[in-house]
Amino acid sequence: MTPPPRPAPAHRRGAAVHRAVLKATTELLATEGLAGTRIAEIAARAGVHETSVYRRWGTRTNLILEALSDRLDTELPLPDTGSTHEDLTTFFTALAGFLTTPTGQSLARLALAAADDEPQSVQLRNQFWTARLDRARILVQRGIDRGDLPPDSNPEFLLEALTGPLHLRIVQRDQPAGHAYVSRLVALVLTGARSAPPNSHTRSNR
Repeated sequence: MTPPPRPAPAHRRGAAVHRAVLKATTELLATEGLAGTRIAEIAARAGVHETSVYRRWGTRTNLILEALSDRLDTELPLPDTGSTHEDLTTFFTALAGFLTTPTGQSLARLALAAADDEPQSVQLRNQFWTARLDRARILVQRGIDRGDLPPDSNPEFLLEALTGPLHLRIVQRDQPAGHAYVSRLVALVLTGARSAPPNSHTRSNR
């Protein structure tokens, strides 16, 4: 059976093109996975020319990382419950759930993929995770401000201490990580942060 013809690219401009391409990218990631999310298919679904996509993003990796950043930030709002433990538990439970979705699995695979034909891939992935950690930093900073955590606590270090075990459990071991698991993990990390010797939070991580 002959497949139906693709719709002709629409004459979209500016923000409309940007949103259409990001939406098409996340939709394809959810249905076709990372391997099936190619520029030609993205452009066709978005109703734009491939040249428009390459002109804006340069490479497939650039585009996928931006689309995933946009989707992840939408899926993971920053809670403000008045409790550091509850804020972190809510946020990381949502992250755990996202990592089990097709789009989240594509993100995890992209994070582990070799740079292969796109030399900037490693740098871009580093920028992606740095931006996500910077965004979540406020959850720890609120805890410092309200006295839940020592004033010299390192937000990035604490967030990494929570993200690492979740990534191992879900992505590497394919095990569930529900609210109860995340709550125990958060309690463990916060207890460790509160009992650490003074100034140890600000020492070099190397």
